[in-house]
Amino acid sequence: MTNELELDNLFWKAISTNEAFQSWFLQRTKFAACVLDLVVEEKWHQRWYKDPISGKESETDILLVFKDRENSDRYAVHVENKPPHGKWRPRQPENYRIRAKDRMSKLRYVDYQVALIAPLAFLKVSSSEIEHFDFAISYEDIGDFIPEFKHACTTKDVPGVV
Repeated sequence: MTNELELDNLFWKAISTNEAFQSWFLQRTKFAACVLDLVVEEKWHQRWYKDPISGKESETDILLVFKDRENSDRYAVHVENKPPHGKWRPRQPENYRIRAKDRMSKLRYVDYQVALIAPLAFLKVSSSEIEHFDFAISYEDIGDFIPEFKHACTTKDVPGVV
């Protein structure tokens, strides 16, 4: 089975080179009406963050920053990737939005969304966690563009799924 880091890299490679996939993904965001270009020259993976209040460290699995062609405004989508065997850490879903908001100034984006990608079976047992994300996309749907995501889906590794 493909591991989470490999899936992160496959996702980045596809979204940074496949216009159809990028367009399909953007249609799921509130930025769908904008004409955007993906910013590819900045770091996209494992952006570590230290919460100024709790002191706890966390990361964004995949950070997508898009630049508006008309006015150069920047928009971000912070993506959490939960593979079939993934487990939620305490307050992880809630912290995604806190981190995204806190990083706006430093990473120079004017608006953001937080997204979750995971196998459909994982999404089904994570309804309370999903509420903290703006949208969720299944591995099965991503698999139409990146076949390895479909191959990574297995319910035997999903906590709570028999």
